[in-house]
Amino acid sequence: MGRDRFNDLQGGYDAREDTAIELGAFDARHTGYDNGGGGGGEPGGQFFMQLDAVNDQMEVVKENIKRIGYWHEQALEATSDSQYHQIIFDRDALVAETNGLISEVKQSLDGLAQAVNNTSIPKSQRAAQATRQQNAAKKFSELLQQYHQMEYQYSKRNRERLARQYRIARPDATDAEVDSAIDSDQAAQVFAQSVMNSSRQYEARRVLRDVEERQADIKKIEQTITKLAEMFVEVSEMVNRQQETIDSIEDAVEDTHGNVEHAQKEVKSAIVYRIKARKKMWIAILILIILIVIIVVIIYFTVIKK
Repeated sequence: MGRDRFNDLQGGYDAREDTAIELGAFDARHTGYDNGGGGGGEPGGQFFMQLDAVNDQMEVVKENIKRIGYWHEQALEATSDSQYHQIIFDRDALVAETNGLISEVKQSLDGLAQAVNNTSIPKSQRAAQATRQQNAAKKFSELLQQYHQMEYQYSKRNRERLARQYRIARPDATDAEVDSAIDSDQAAQVFAQSVMNSSRQYEARRVLRDVEERQADIKKIEQTITKLAEMFVEVSEMVNRQQETIDSIEDAVEDTHGNVEHAQKEVKSAIVYRIKARKKMWIAILILIILIVIIVVIIYFTVIKK
């Protein structure tokens, strides 16, 4: 099973990076497949019950991604500090819930992938399970890609906003200098210097807070983007491995089917051979009876009658 990289983000609030609210809730609750263990019922039934639960969770993730996108839009359009803080609070709570679900889905898919390797169930059933698990993994991969793209677009627009604010303080800055400032703490430092030199202290300080908060938000989002990309690679590898499993099982089923057909042909040949042998035996018996009758007739006319 691949390492669940989202669980690397667990932890409490870190004021230095301000990433714990959004990323720290990637939860390690395990909901993997119990291969024939507790819960009763047949392993195949448990497999499909677990698969249905995974599909339900992915539907929730899909809806949550849409809602996170809505909060991203609201954050970009916020016009006051209090409004922005409330939006970020609500969004981060939803992100934490979504990231926890993503972790559970990933672990469940890993468990289902392992369950397919159960050699005690028929090959045809294993092939069906492997195909269903692979389809779920593909759907999950598409969700991760969608989530990743949305986060990337939000980060990009946030960076563009910061770049515009940075150029207000340093109109002569090049694109490379702006990017470097956003990626480091230089943007906040530049605005801090502007605050000291500004006659409109209150407005300048508000802009400085906005820059610092959005810069911290960008760092959170970019960490999420990195983790989503890593998980996307892991899920893609899972899909590829499952395809190999499906191909292997199907080859084994085809070999078995070929062996059965060959055995059936041999049985049919044996039946035909046996029928022919019995036919020849009855013919031989009939010929023998005819010979005996002829001999008896000859003896009767040549010996007994004289």
